[in-house]
Amino acid sequence: MRALLLLLLAGAAQAETLYEYGRQCAEQISEIPAFDCMAGEEIPITVDGKPVPSQPAPPRCDRPSLLPQHDAGSQGQCVPGSRALVLRDDKTAQISAVCRKQVARPAGSPLFDEINVISHSLRDGKTCWFTAKAKAPLTEGAGIDGRAVPSPSTRARLVPGADKVWLSPYEVAFKQPACIGCHDSGPFMYSPYIAQTTMLPGDPFGFYQPKAIGEDFKRAWAKLNAFGITTRGNTCTACHRMGNMNSCQVAMRQSTGNAPQEGGDEWSKNFPQSHWMSPGNLHSKAQWDEQFSDSLKKLAACCDNPQGAGCRVVEYGPKGAPHASGDRR
Repeated sequence: MRALLLLLLAGAAQAETLYEYGRQCAEQISEIPAFDCMAGEEIPITVDGKPVPSQPAPPRCDRPSLLPQHDAGSQGQCVPGSRALVLRDDKTAQISAVCRKQVARPAGSPLFDEINVISHSLRDGKTCWFTAKAKAPLTEGAGIDGRAVPSPSTRARLVPGADKVWLSPYEVAFKQPACIGCHDSGPFMYSPYIAQTTMLPGDPFGFYQPKAIGEDFKRAWAKLNAFGITTRGNTCTACHRMGNMNSCQVAMRQSTGNAPQEGGDEWSKNFPQSHWMSPGNLHSKAQWDEQFSDSLKKLAACCDNPQGAGCRVVEYGPKGAPHASGDRR
């Protein structure tokens, strides 16, 4: 019992503070400015192509949020009023923020239930993750005031009050749904939901080091054993990497009509909406099958067995490391 207690205390002592993690991110990628969620672009919620009012939230919609939203009090995947911002996007760094509502509120309400920020270096692929969450159970009258969101990542001392808004690095790295389990193909995830805005940076083939900064994130990524998968001449991975975690297990199936989107209505289940990879799909079903079906089958086989014939593993490592290790046996 004493040994177990000492082990737990040692683990707790090793957990980084928000300031320690944020300072490393600021020094190695970029400082993150304070921001106003209300300055972001609102993410539309529609049903059968028609915008819905701010209240109530419909149970199903055309393009639901793909982030699991199961906190106590959450009203699901189709809550109006979420907003997206790009805080920086240049040749050095990309910083995106999504301010999410899980409870429907009057139009213009500055209250949000979750805020996610991703900071990514284009120079070497280092990536940092920050999350703020309102206290559950979520209610209409409570939430995070999105009008003055403090920076989670500065070189100087922590902004007063930031640790009251942002979760600790340990919570972001390990608490489910953890960012790292889904962002296994790259720092930014495309979905029909976020693609309705212009607020999504892209770096599909740039360097990606999701485990380079933060002791908690290094431990979390080590447990996942995440890597990319491809096959020779694959039309899917000609546009982006394919991670072996959520991308293989969920996103690949959802984006090709082989699995439902939680909160999706009948419109979302019909072709071409059901096949939102590749983006802007203008193919007929026959054309889509001709271009992607065989590549999809090969990727699915490699997701099940990365050591299989013809499967190539893409390691996520530092700049200068090889992007592909060839067939892993």
